[in-house]
Amino acid sequence: MRATVHELSLTQRHVWRSAREAIPVQPAVVVELEQDGTSGFGEASAFMTHRYNSDLDRMHADLRRIAPLLGRLSPDDPSAVWWTLVAELPESPFVLAALDTAVHDLRARLLGVPLWRSLGLDRPHGLRSSYSIGLDEPDAMARKLDERPGWHAYKVKLADPADLTILKELREHTDAPFYVDGNCGWELSRTLPALEHMRQLGVRLVEQPFPREAWADARTLKRLSPLPVLADESITSPADLDPCTEAFHGINVKPMKAGGITPALAMLHSARERGLLTMLGCMFESAAGVSATAHLGGLADHLDVDVVDLLAVDSGQGLTLDSVGRVQLPDRPGSGYLPDPEAHGWRVRAVPVDDVRPIRHQVLRPGQPAASCAYPEDDNPGVRHFAALAAGSPVGAASLYPEDPPVDRSVPGLLPGHGWRLRGMATLETARGTGAGAALLRTALTHAALAGAGAVWCNARSSAADFYRRHGFQVLGEEFDMPAIGPHRFMYWSPR
Repeated sequence: MRATVHELSLTQRHVWRSAREAIPVQPAVVVELEQDGTSGFGEASAFMTHRYNSDLDRMHADLRRIAPLLGRLSPDDPSAVWWTLVAELPESPFVLAALDTAVHDLRARLLGVPLWRSLGLDRPHGLRSSYSIGLDEPDAMARKLDERPGWHAYKVKLADPADLTILKELREHTDAPFYVDGNCGWELSRTLPALEHMRQLGVRLVEQPFPREAWADARTLKRLSPLPVLADESITSPADLDPCTEAFHGINVKPMKAGGITPALAMLHSARERGLLTMLGCMFESAAGVSATAHLGGLADHLDVDVVDLLAVDSGQGLTLDSVGRVQLPDRPGSGYLPDPEAHGWRVRAVPVDDVRPIRHQVLRPGQPAASCAYPEDDNPGVRHFAALAAGSPVGAASLYPEDPPVDRSVPGLLPGHGWRLRGMATLETARGTGAGAALLRTALTHAALAGAGAVWCNARSSAADFYRRHGFQVLGEEFDMPAIGPHRFMYWSPR
């Protein structure tokens, strides 16, 4: 399998708030695995980064580290691939999930069947998602509900279980059931007296009221609660099923948090065997991830995959929700997700060479003929071009070429045939200071590592040398001058 990574920058129609945090922008990576001209996709969000080791730099580092392993794996048996990868990524569930989902998606596409069929499941039918209302002032939350009337259930974020103002306000706008989510922010002493009032206001279940480590409080609440209580942050893998069976009435399974489709499937089956209620949910993610999740929907009592409706930008087309939350899976193989190059959710993605040449011309060769920005190697096999994007428009460019350095530039430890050249790296003046250049270089280097690079080298403008140093490049040799361009330094980066 050949792997490529892209970056996303996602926003929702309303800034997402819970008892734990507010999220104006959510970064993420999309992993694309390709074999025989067919690609499968998975996604990993840079969400709750300390808990899930999911900041962008860590996820890229994990992908680079396991690059040699990925090239030896086959999508024929996704479960075997997952067991191989989990041994290498025990503390990185989101990266593991992106890879596992991409493998499952690729296998189903190669077979020409939808993901649910390749998993041995029945066709999901009658799926309906709840609609999530992020924490805000009561009147603002009511307006959010009014934007999406008629859904069969609403998941409501509450910071304080004793403050029922929000539920009372929302009840004036709908007769639908409420699912109340505490996001680990409640205390037992304030929760117990509020539950009966919640039940009278139409609350049908409570999700993750206490922090993950508060197992004793969770067990007490399960014993005394008139409402079912579901685990979310407390259920992160199959290993949590035993304590969650003791402390909760059910579990919310999120494949990204669980480590992928493989463990999520096992958790849903095991939960049913234990008599637990099940919810199938998602993180702050795009259609690249949640479309695969929905194929497991037939195994869940409750479905919470409304993120594609909440998003202001996306990365492509996948599952759809109608005006009252009915879920429609795409009639395409695999997850059914199709990346859209014009979608505004992309931060960095692989692009055709024609998308990067105008950036090269404007930044690197101003005043020179446009033809000076068409490099002879641009269309060679294996060459990849990447663009940093803002609102769908390229604001930065970089290209990678499978090319060893010149014979007079001996990169330490580089074996012949394993060099990659970085060229045409540039960002528009309007994008500088936004992180676009760092995202572009980070993604290009991860691609090089995934392609088997022993080192990446470049002739860097001396004025940009500090930027490359900050990203792990080293200088080799003395400064030299390139005619009509100016002083340069030979620099190189090694993935290990």
